[in-house]
Amino acid sequence: MNSVRYPDGHVLLRNLNRDYPVISHGEGPYLFDKSGKKYFDGSGGALVVSAGHGNQEIAQKIFDQISKVAYVNGTQFTSDAVENFASQLTALSPDPDLSRACFLGSGSEATEAAVKFVRQLWMERKEPKRAKIIARAPSYHGNTLYALSASAREHYKAYYGPFLHDVVTIAAPYEYRSAVEDYARDGGKHYANLFEQALLREGPETVAAFIFEPIIGSSAGASLPPPDYFTRIQSIARKHGILLIADEIMCGAGRSGKFFASEHFELKPDIILLGKGISSGYVPVSAVMVRDSHLREMKAGTGYFMHAQTYLQSPMMAAAGLATLEYYEKNDLVKNSAEMGETLHKLLHEALDAHPNVGFITGRGLFAGVELVEDRTLKTPFNRAKKVAEGFTAHAFSRGLIVWPNTGQADGVSGDLFMIGPPLNLTKAQVKELVELVAESVRSYFAS
Repeated sequence: MNSVRYPDGHVLLRNLNRDYPVISHGEGPYLFDKSGKKYFDGSGGALVVSAGHGNQEIAQKIFDQISKVAYVNGTQFTSDAVENFASQLTALSPDPDLSRACFLGSGSEATEAAVKFVRQLWMERKEPKRAKIIARAPSYHGNTLYALSASAREHYKAYYGPFLHDVVTIAAPYEYRSAVEDYARDGGKHYANLFEQALLREGPETVAAFIFEPIIGSSAGASLPPPDYFTRIQSIARKHGILLIADEIMCGAGRSGKFFASEHFELKPDIILLGKGISSGYVPVSAVMVRDSHLREMKAGTGYFMHAQTYLQSPMMAAAGLATLEYYEKNDLVKNSAEMGETLHKLLHEALDAHPNVGFITGRGLFAGVELVEDRTLKTPFNRAKKVAEGFTAHAFSRGLIVWPNTGQADGVSGDLFMIGPPLNLTKAQVKELVELVAESVRSYFAS
């Protein structure tokens, strides 16, 4: 069996109208299906694979751990793997106080845990009115119910409205579609003012936290904030006592050319969320990093953090994360992401800037987004009924290139883009190969 399409097999497939090739194996940035077809994984799946496919060093260390003990419950035991992973991860922190971490199984779980952490912290502080979360649009924080509530993904929310929570939402800075004429000069003040206006409108005493992606992920194609945006955001948050949750599930773990994307902006959040690349997909892992000063408050109060899940602090998950961090350090992957990222962006601009349907290319490190438009002069998005992002992604896939699509960034419904986020150990030759595949796919898709 080389491919599966509903009603074949017994898997609940997400898309009931497409063929799924059966994967055979992977090596570095390449995947091979059972028919022998080779793919360049230009997005690391969902921007997950940071250390390459088929990485035997990481696989062996995970095997060594599960051969000893794969699972204990995090409410009963800790392990060397968990302790060492937490120690090495928090040693990289942009703030010495961000020195505690817990480990879960997905980015969505991390978002839910973070929201529950800030709520409990305000309850410990005897400020029960602080129950509101402010989020941004466009954004994406996960598919579980509160994470989805905080995400500006209307097409994801369409079926689940009665189950979702009200979340205060403000505009996120997205340079290509910003109404601010001089984005670099005036954008920071404009978008930070939106945050403060929302705070004052809601009442700062009712707001628990502000959740954001330091570099917006798939919902706005690796878009960068104005230079002074987070300086202003941090100042406003501190003035009003608002906690800052930096969602680095996609943009973190070296993807942007620094281990934490927050480092680009001298940002010191109260909570950092990581996932995807911190285990390179070898085992599902996410992390919630919190301040020790906040844990001391909990210690003096109830004495515990109420949230827990079955796979909290699993030794197997921690072994995967630790092995990935050790591989990063041994092979200087964060530096390579920065250096190869410069090459990636230079070549993308050279190859695509003149194309009439490429509106915007942005990102940092091995993290890039390309917005596709009907009219680049007017920045006119395609009619959503044309499903250009989906069509382009399927076309590229048929040619052996994997990229990650997104829609809705133009106005919440329209807007087509694709993401590039390959493994961080790419060579310069592989970066050139990737850009050639991207450019050829763009040209051939729009030619047809």
